[in-house]
Amino acid sequence: MSDSLPRIWIITDPDHPDGPVAPLREALEGCPEGLVGVQLRAPGASGRELTRWGRELRAITERAGCALTINRRADVAKIVSADGVHLPERGLRPSVLRAHWPELGMIGASRHDGDGLCEAERDGAHYAFLSPVFEVPGKGGPIGIEGLRAAIDDVGIPTYALGGITAEALRQLLDAGAHGVAIRRAIYGSAEPRETLRRLLRELDKHLPRVE
Repeated sequence: MSDSLPRIWIITDPDHPDGPVAPLREALEGCPEGLVGVQLRAPGASGRELTRWGRELRAITERAGCALTINRRADVAKIVSADGVHLPERGLRPSVLRAHWPELGMIGASRHDGDGLCEAERDGAHYAFLSPVFEVPGKGGPIGIEGLRAAIDDVGIPTYALGGITAEALRQLLDAGAHGVAIRRAIYGSAEPRETLRRLLRELDKHLPRVE
């Protein structure tokens, strides 16, 4: 499964002035296939809004050769033909989702410590986000590089570092054992989302030269 997973996940920001779709349309233009995934996350959005955004993002990600997951909503994932669902730590268990929607190829889980990662692995998640690695306003104390390393040391599923991620930190995160990174502010807070993503991809290519 890890061979088919992206190395960079972009989590949407529905509060961006241009909405969650436009910055991604720009960022993914000309993006190498298979390296980037998009998670549609929009707390508080209606099912109608999620479906509309999901369809728009499905069209964009298909053209770019990128994976698409929907946060929480397996029903919306099926409607828009997404690749999977991402579950928050207090949401449905991955095993429940797999039992009822076996056709979903990717099931991700958000976790905040090593015990949570181990639980997600036992419960059948295909991958996990671990956060916050670096400082993020309102998200509690960061675990740092060494905290990341310790948390994923005995975990078998691919784990992504989330929280305050920059291109400059990518090498340390990969060296610590992260499969990749998950980002939001890096894209939605950038005046040039396409160049921001390219900078991350260039760093990724330096440290994973086998990835084309």
